[in-house]
Amino acid sequence: MNDDRLAWIYSATTPAELRQRYEVWAADYDADLDELGWRAPIVAAERCAAFLSTDGEVLDAGCGTGQVGVALRAAGVANVVGFDLSPAMLTRAGATLAYTELHQGSLLEPLPFAPGRFAAAVSVGVFTCGHVGPAAFAGLAGSVAAGGHVTLSFRSDAIDPLGYAVEMDRLERAGTWQLAERTEPAPLIVEQGKAVDMIVMTWRVL
Repeated sequence: MNDDRLAWIYSATTPAELRQRYEVWAADYDADLDELGWRAPIVAAERCAAFLSTDGEVLDAGCGTGQVGVALRAAGVANVVGFDLSPAMLTRAGATLAYTELHQGSLLEPLPFAPGRFAAAVSVGVFTCGHVGPAAFAGLAGSVAAGGHVTLSFRSDAIDPLGYAVEMDRLERAGTWQLAERTEPAPLIVEQGKAVDMIVMTWRVL
């Protein structure tokens, strides 16, 4: 059933459909992904925290039920702001007490934050099939102060087909950000009984 749910989420074709599906999934999300060995929130939170040189705010973009926020708190990050498409997921995130603020909205629209507000931004499980395209990279980078960092997780097999690599390179050439770290592929989830390699990439905002 968990694999079926994941395929159902990946097949969303519009933001409205994706939001509706996460509204339905919110109650079982954590239990389902635990069974699938979902480790990306912990890994990405650790990499985000490793680059954080101040006690400033961190934006958890696409925070879902709050797994990344909990991992950031465990890593010593005190000020985490959550942002997600689904109100039901935000309710679950709020129950973790890991966030200083929670906001509902879409990463495909202008973010409701002052430019450069955050010391860092992190996004896990968002840039993938049926979710958010590469056009959202610029908005995330714009929400982070110069010298701060953006940390994103990706399925290794999705970076080129979904156009992420092209936009990553374009923003680097434009002087928006500079790649600081790319982790080696590692199996951070199991789908259809097979481990799926993922990577975590971090850029320094210029």
